[in-house]
Amino acid sequence: MKTREKVKLFFLFIFYCVITQQVFAQKRTISGTVTSADEKEALIGVSITIKGNEAIGTITDPEGKYSLQVEPDQTLIVSYIGMKTAEIRVPRKNSILNIVLEPESMNLDEVVVTGYGNFTKSSFTGSANTLKADMLKDIPVMSVEQKLQGMTTGVNITSSSGQPGANQNIRIRGMGSFNASQEPLFVIDGVPVTSGSLSAGGSDAAYMNNSKTNIMSTLNPADIENITVIKDAAAASLYGSRAANGVILITTKKGSAGRAQVTLNISGGFSNAAVDFRPTLNGDQRRELLYEGLVNYAIDQNMESPTAYADQEIGQYAYVPSMGYTDWRKELLRTATQQDYEASVSGGNERSTYYASLGYNKQEGLAKNSSLDRYSARLNLTQKVGKYGEVGANMMFTQMNQEMNEERGSAINPFLCVAMTMNPSMTVRDEEGNYIGAYEGSTLNPLRDIMTDYNRVRMTRMFSTGYASIEPLKGLKLKETISYDYTTQKDSRYYNPLSSAGPKSGSDAQTAKGFIEYGKFISSTSLNYVRTFAYKHHLDVLAAYEIESYQTDKASGMKSKLPSDILTEPDNAAVLNSFISSTQDYRMISYLSRLNYDYDDRYYLAGSFRRDGSSRLSPSNRWGNFWSVSGMWNISNEAFMKPVKKVLNDLKIRASYGVNGNQPGSLYGYMGLYSYGQNYMGASGSYESSQPNTNLGWEKNYNLNIGLDLAFINRIFVSLEYYNRDTKDLLYNLPISATTGFTSYLANVGQLNNKGVEFELRTLNFASNDFNWTTVFNLTHNKNKIVSLNGQLDQTIEGTWFIHKVGLPYHTFYVKEFAGVNTQNGKAEYYKNKVNEDGTIDRSLTTDPNEAESIPFKSVNPKVSGGLTNILNYKWLDLSFTLTYSLGGYSYDKLGTSIENGTESIYTSRYNLPVYALERWQQPGDQTDVPRFVFGEKATVTNSSRYIHSTDHLRLKNLTLGFTLPDQWTSKALINKARVYFSGSNLLTWAKWKQYDPETPVNGEVYCEAPPMRTFSFGVQLTF
Repeated sequence: MKTREKVKLFFLFIFYCVITQQVFAQKRTISGTVTSADEKEALIGVSITIKGNEAIGTITDPEGKYSLQVEPDQTLIVSYIGMKTAEIRVPRKNSILNIVLEPESMNLDEVVVTGYGNFTKSSFTGSANTLKADMLKDIPVMSVEQKLQGMTTGVNITSSSGQPGANQNIRIRGMGSFNASQEPLFVIDGVPVTSGSLSAGGSDAAYMNNSKTNIMSTLNPADIENITVIKDAAAASLYGSRAANGVILITTKKGSAGRAQVTLNISGGFSNAAVDFRPTLNGDQRRELLYEGLVNYAIDQNMESPTAYADQEIGQYAYVPSMGYTDWRKELLRTATQQDYEASVSGGNERSTYYASLGYNKQEGLAKNSSLDRYSARLNLTQKVGKYGEVGANMMFTQMNQEMNEERGSAINPFLCVAMTMNPSMTVRDEEGNYIGAYEGSTLNPLRDIMTDYNRVRMTRMFSTGYASIEPLKGLKLKETISYDYTTQKDSRYYNPLSSAGPKSGSDAQTAKGFIEYGKFISSTSLNYVRTFAYKHHLDVLAAYEIESYQTDKASGMKSKLPSDILTEPDNAAVLNSFISSTQDYRMISYLSRLNYDYDDRYYLAGSFRRDGSSRLSPSNRWGNFWSVSGMWNISNEAFMKPVKKVLNDLKIRASYGVNGNQPGSLYGYMGLYSYGQNYMGASGSYESSQPNTNLGWEKNYNLNIGLDLAFINRIFVSLEYYNRDTKDLLYNLPISATTGFTSYLANVGQLNNKGVEFELRTLNFASNDFNWTTVFNLTHNKNKIVSLNGQLDQTIEGTWFIHKVGLPYHTFYVKEFAGVNTQNGKAEYYKNKVNEDGTIDRSLTTDPNEAESIPFKSVNPKVSGGLTNILNYKWLDLSFTLTYSLGGYSYDKLGTSIENGTESIYTSRYNLPVYALERWQQPGDQTDVPRFVFGEKATVTNSSRYIHSTDHLRLKNLTLGFTLPDQWTSKALINKARVYFSGSNLLTWAKWKQYDPETPVNGEVYCEAPPMRTFSFGVQLTF
């Protein structure tokens, strides 16, 4: 063989070996088992992919085993929910690769913040839900409470107004009182704070903003790290007399060790009404319907020519203006805009951390004289002192400016105008563009008035908390916390001389100004001991002493006879109409203790005791004792659970029972008081303003909770809870003889019960490097009933359409039962509902409402409510949305009764007509719920079930869609992260009754409040 051929064969042989080796290398299979580092258990469904080619991969089988074809030098990405993602290099020779994954701290085992210590979810014996910042981010609302809707079980949030910054009504597991507070306690960074409104409503100058300003709107939601809702007595009893209605704990953001991180968030958008608010007829429709009503009136009066009569009269009520019909919605309402600017910087080292933020938020309301702007700043600091000490401070400053429109029965309430009082035939301006009276002979012009009148609030809040702690012995920590919450609120109001505002009297311009100053000091000294004995016995003991001191000072005055419509300061007016002022304060001293013990992470016991002394009660009843006991059995950690633990990962049973309290809202309710300031023959006069009641005591809330927690294959998590909540010694205004000079006095009588079921299902649908999808569904069922009133009364009738009756929910309607419209004559019919002599109920029909008896009919409370949240991430895209729903509740249309049955109803005056009037009865055989339209004849009676409507609805509450730019794009600009996003709230609503928003005020009575806003927001987030 020639040398050349030998060389050729040699190279062919080498080439063959290389190719063979590459082929074998490409087809090499590795296999192994994936286990958890903490429990040494095989993990099912672990995702294993090849880095750079994630389309190639596998998942582990029920025994945690896998196999995968790989090439040398490739890297495997191993990911599993609840575990840290691992990147592992493929071994060159060994074909067996066993993988151990470390648990991802704070992923599934959430931290429950109680304010008196933090606990992991797996060790907490009570009922609590924690919402992290990533579930709350980017929701375009001004108040933090609005972020909670649909996000957790047992929490129902409504509002009496959709204006920016308006007060929110929150009920946790139903209402727990008649007259005392029904709102939960808010705690920020461990310190109880004031929520709700500083004003108490009313039309006088002292409370000019009519309770619409929510003090919690001063908190910038962008500063929140997480929110924990405590619903049972296990942790709430630690707050004693303030926690009868649950606790909402807010933790603000802190810095962490590492280089400084700067975050910018800029967004803006627009808003309109979340629903088609009380749609009305246009000019032609209204004219046609009024013409029909006049004809029907003439027919009923046996006139010779009904059409001639209608032709003669229609011009008085539905004339066509020379400039065309007026669109009052366009004139008074608008598409509102909003803008948000937020910047923060955080960082620190092992000994000190910091977080600082600045924010500016502005949101217009739907009415042209409604808006809110907020300037906020925050600084949170921590510092290690020596080896055993630590100090820290949380400081917040906010200034908030709010302008509000009327929402009462005022002629300048823009929502009342568009829904009822202003019709298309009324004019706004003359041909020269000058404001004129809306109808002949009047000066009423709501557009002029809302643009010249004003109702403004400026709230300034400074809330600071400082603490110092030392650990003299291992596990023993002594901590002192001091906080001061200071708020001033300035209200100012002006009515122009021609204004038709409801509270205004006379033809003069009126101006008013008021101040409310509020201060709250809290000092808490605690000693906490945490120790583990023999590796299995875990002990946590706390003892604390607290002082709470509150002061408020307010003054306001109203004047008239102003020199011009420019000089609106009260100092420029000549006549003093009124001036009032007051100062109030109270103090509470508390002693509290808590003990938590668990053995081997299987058996948990906890107990707490708190003793409160309040100056709101007489010395003989001043002290109240509040306590709780709770326990949990972590069955999944028992040895007999090992065979099924691969499938049933977690099984816990929890139970708690305890007592919370509630104190009177009045700071001096037990005292007999005299009030002064009355003019008695030119001298100072007084009168007895309240009767003494030294027996006035604590309202007690007895709370039982039983819970079951399950987890399957580390992907399906179920929580089921049953609760029973009894409120005893209710604070109730008991009627007394008017010969005493009073009609009622506050006493501890009656009992109220709430019981229900809560269900939460959380599923981790997909979990990989590229795609993650989590779903959370929650459902709440609460049943409320009055157990006792005063031990003697069985029922009391409240107003025109409510009843308080033993055995029924507190908010139960009491009305004549509407039976529809008679198909032959078009008249409204009612069930008589009279009790016959034999005890049966007469269900025959009548068109005479006087022959019908009022009965308890429906309740405000829904049968079930809840939400569905989905969070999805795919590579650079993120999508999250929440649907909320409510079924089985009802509301009462108070405005509907005014439109159809008032002294100046739509049938007898200038008012506009709702669109449902088009569905009225017209001829024999028509089947409808809207009676025959007759001018001068009321549709039905005020207290009729015709005005009770279902609040069943489904709503797309929040939606956020974001895109994070790839690192290779942003790194060149020295940006760590850049994200653009769209966010919206109240985007879609499907409701059974479509005249107004289904999220009605807490008592179910709907008038003409501003509807909630549908908001569209676009933003960009940058992190450096």
